[in-house]
Amino acid sequence: MTKRQYTIFFVLVAIGICAYYAYPRQSPARGMTGVYWGAFDPPTVAHQEIISIALKELKLKKLIVVVNNHKYKNYRDSLERRLDLMRKVISGTDVELLWQDDEQKVDYAFLRSRIQGPICSIAGYDAYRSWIQHSSPEERKRYDAIAVIPRGDETPLLYDENAFLLPIKEEYRHVSSTKVRAATG
Repeated sequence: MTKRQYTIFFVLVAIGICAYYAYPRQSPARGMTGVYWGAFDPPTVAHQEIISIALKELKLKKLIVVVNNHKYKNYRDSLERRLDLMRKVISGTDVELLWQDDEQKVDYAFLRSRIQGPICSIAGYDAYRSWIQHSSPEERKRYDAIAVIPRGDETPLLYDENAFLLPIKEEYRHVSSTKVRAATG
């Protein structure tokens, strides 16, 4: 490369860096209502961090946290206890807390009946993979965005064009309710 080519290259790189930092990145879920489902058995610091990131980084209009209580799962804590713990986690925020079981589902139809405007589903990578196995792309496309929470060292594969990774710190990617239950008995 000639001296002139090097100069042009470095000028273009400098312009790119300036543009990257000058214009804040838009959240794919900006202005949407976010819905974060989970067992929260028990709630962990990772759940708290995910809620915090969803509120701050995603620029959601509103966040709804849904505590699952399905018959096919064996929960350590009762639904009432998990709801009480989640109330403490979301204390001081404007997060709505709901619960669902096999008869009373907080699904897309339920959400659409209550929410005007776009909806962003927030799901851990394991829940996202399960959702992929048990639904069609058309079902998932009804959600305007899907924020996928990475877990462990695995790089998540995103199968939907409306899916994106939630930017969670590495230290929280290894925290799980299963590990907390094992450590606390």
